This record gives sequence, C-alpha cells and structure tokens, in this order.
Amino acid sequence: MIETANPVIAQIETMSPIWLNEIKTLALLDRLDIKFFLPEEQLAQILRQVQNCYRVLEVSGVRAGRYRTTYFDTQDFRMFAAHHSGQRDRYKVRWRWYIDSKLVYLEVKKKTNRERTVKTRTVLPAPPETLLDVGREWLPPGFPIDPAELQPVVWNSFQRITLADSERQERVTIDVGLQFGQGGRRFALAGLAIVEIKQRKFSLSSPIAQELHRLHVLPAHISKYCVSIATLYPELKHNRFKPLLRRLSTLCERFCGEI
Repeated sequence: MIETANPVIAQIETMSPIWLNEIKTLALLDRLDIKFFLPEEQLAQILRQVQNCYRVLEVSGVRAGRYRTTYFDTQDFRMFAAHHSGQRDRYKVRWRWYIDSKLVYLEVKKKTNRERTVKTRTVLPAPPETLLDVGREWLPPGFPIDPAELQPVVWNSFQRITLADSERQERVTIDVGLQFGQGGRRFALAGLAIVEIKQRKFSLSSPIAQELHRLHVLPAHISKYCVSIATLYPELKHNRFKPLLRRLSTLCERFCGEI
C-alpha cells in the first residue's frame, strides 16, 4: 500500500487541476520521452518550484491514480532481449488497469529507430489472463511476434500523477510507490520517483526539465519492465542494466526487499 505521507502526493494537492476531457488533447501517442529518477523528497521540492507552470490531472477527486500492469513476453524473453541489445525497433506488450478510472487497455509500445515512442491501445472489459482471450484486432501493423507465443512474465503496481502544460504541449508523468512481482517473488523501489517528460518534439522550455537540470538530475534510460525482468529473472543476460540497478540500489531504502 502507498503511504498517505508520500511527499510528492502531498505536494500536488497545492496545484490547480486539469480534467480528463481537457487533457485528451495531450494524449501524445506519438512522442519523444525523457525519463529521470530521483528520491521522492527531492522531487517534492522541485514541484514546489514549478507548481504554477503545470496543472495536475484529477479524475473523480483522485490525483494520484492507482495503476496495475502485467507485461507479456515469449518463453525465451525475446522482447526483453531486444531491449537488452538496444535493437531497433523494439516492443513492449502489456495490459494496464487504470483502477480509479475503471478502465483496462491492452497496450503495445514501440520504440522506433528515431527514438520515438508509438503507442497503440485497445479497450478491454477486464484484465485478461491470456492474450488468446482477446482476439487479434489489437495487433499493430508489422508486429513481429505471434500473440500465441506471448505469456505473462511480470506485474507492477504504482501510483501515477499526470501534469499538463497545454501552452508547451507537454505532459509529465510521475510514478511513485513502485512494486513489482511474479509468482512469489517481489520487490519495491521504496522512496523513488520516476519522472517522464512527454513532448511531440524536443524542447528546452520545459520548466520541470530546467529545474532537474539545475539540480544536476540527469536523464536516464530506465524501463520499469526491464528493471523488473533483470531483477526477478537473474538467470537472463542483463549486463547492460547492471549500472542502472546499482544506481537504483543506492537511492532506494529497500531495493529488492520483500513487500
């Protein structure tokens, strides 16, 4: 469970809201992503500095929405291997349950050879146990894997805060309370926040990016999927991610600890 004393969640209560119908114009399904990770306490201080530059998404009175996700891969972890080798193009397949909005989507994320993220998604009535239950209409053109080969390999849960700046056509997501697991294996990234700045085209005018830069918080290539697979399946080759895992372990109070 997420503690109510989370400093990031406390800070966003001071910000002006934006509503779901307004933020739809900033869906940015074809976009550039820049990610950062940092301690929640430090991020709360940054949000105090930029609180007048963004509005926070509020849905049914909730500003820190609860998310539950299950990722799929082949038995030989072909998609994880593509990320580990830096292959272009590469994919992630997942269902995501937006708990507070009561929505479930089957989502495919493609990272292109131009470092753009293209996401397609299909509404589902409920989280599926297997992709064989949802037909094939969700498949994007050119998807290279037979869906019959895909199986659930890891889940995560977190709370997400979404900030919007319509003037700059920018959306910022903040994930806190990150937990991961598969079967009886679990771990948490306690006290850590992942920030993702989403833009149609790269711009240095982002207020939060400028504040992160001022505090020497550098962009990071971090994937919740890859971190969780590398941690929960240590038998898989993951040399590429070892420096990232070491950095995370220095920031988290209980990295890889049981929850």
